[in-house]
Amino acid sequence: MMKRSVLLLLMAATAAMAQITMSEAQMKKLGITTQNLQVRSTALIGPLIAKIDYDEDKSKSYFLDQEASITALNVRQGDRVQKGQTLCSIMSPSLIAKSFELGELRNRYRAMQNNAAKDATLYKEGVISYRDYQTSALEASSLHSRISALESQFSIAGIRVGTNGTLNVIAQKSGIITDAPLAVAERIAPYQPYFRISDPSAMVAMINVSPGLIASISKGDTVLSKDNSHPIGTILSVSPSISGSTNSAIAIARVRDSQLRAGTTVGMFVSASKPTTSILIPSHALAQFGGKTICFVRNAKGFQAQQLRVSATTKEGVLVRQKGIDADTKVAISGLVILKGAMSGLGFE
Repeated sequence: MMKRSVLLLLMAATAAMAQITMSEAQMKKLGITTQNLQVRSTALIGPLIAKIDYDEDKSKSYFLDQEASITALNVRQGDRVQKGQTLCSIMSPSLIAKSFELGELRNRYRAMQNNAAKDATLYKEGVISYRDYQTSALEASSLHSRISALESQFSIAGIRVGTNGTLNVIAQKSGIITDAPLAVAERIAPYQPYFRISDPSAMVAMINVSPGLIASISKGDTVLSKDNSHPIGTILSVSPSISGSTNSAIAIARVRDSQLRAGTTVGMFVSASKPTTSILIPSHALAQFGGKTICFVRNAKGFQAQQLRVSATTKEGVLVRQKGIDADTKVAISGLVILKGAMSGLGFE
């Protein structure tokens, strides 16, 4: 009989964070008790999910503006390299043509510099007109501009042309290879990074921040480890916009921790410089339902299942800041199994 009566009384509950109808007498019979919530002023936010990567400000990436292929590969991902070391050699008909053009232009420029210097002397002596002097000077300047443009292309690509015409990619900084071709003959796509050298001690965390927490996190705030035991970095920036795909903003932090690995996703905390007022929901009032963290809020009809937007996790429970939960709120702290069963349409003996 008890099972039937409880089932009939709780039929209003569904799996959609619904109302559970229950009287005081029924609560007492089922052993369900409640507790008022506490207000906490805290600077701790988290755990927040972050993706780890190498700091691009302390990395060097190599690009080409045309297709090429690898002809020799001297280093691979994970190798440490020194500035000036040859990373690989590449083949590109377009770049080879430009290397020959660059050599020819340099020879012409040296000759034109000599002519311009002679014309400057002749102009000062009144032998030639200013127009004739200006012509040679402008031709030298035009050649220099073209040489600078070609040299810039090779420099950006990290390429040094060998004496035998080979195109060698040179390390422009010391560090660890974090991106590299896998094999000889591999094709290099235009405008795609094909080599990257990074500082292994300099990493960044791209932290997902929910809309309600954006105003709480600021540049310069301290980032704490996933177990909240020690500081590991500092917030560099906080995006004011929300991504439609993740419904979160990105805070970028520079982090230093030997346990972090690029490409991994980890949890971490932020110690905000501006403490926020939150509501503490104790651990024994929390339940998991459908992959969501919920609690059961007492109201005039019984209990309302409430999904929680957790801003931080502590040893005592979770901190939330959301509409409908405040210091006057009462939540169930015992009999949670019965209430969860009610949400699934179950009765109990």
